[in-house]
Amino acid sequence: MEALGLLEKKIKNLVELLGKLKDENAKLKAENARLTDENVQLSQSVESLTKEVKTAEHVAVEHDKNLDELSQEKALTKIVVDDLIKSIDSLVEESQ
Repeated sequence: MEALGLLEKKIKNLVELLGKLKDENAKLKAENARLTDENVQLSQSVESLTKEVKTAEHVAVEHDKNLDELSQEKALTKIVVDDLIKSIDSLVEESQ
């Protein structure tokens, strides 16, 4: 009789353990689903940010090209203005 009581107790403990494991499994499945959704959202965010960075890099390269062109134009303008000033100075000297 004692063995039967002991067996009944062990079966009861196993049933409780099984219930706890089922609850834990359900919680883990729910957490897994939530994390999967979060992962999808984060992947989309990364994709979007990557596109934005590429666009920003393209804009920066274009601005850099524009700055180079402006620097070249500035240097050329300075040369032309210097030559113009020299021409004016020589004309003024000749007329005096």
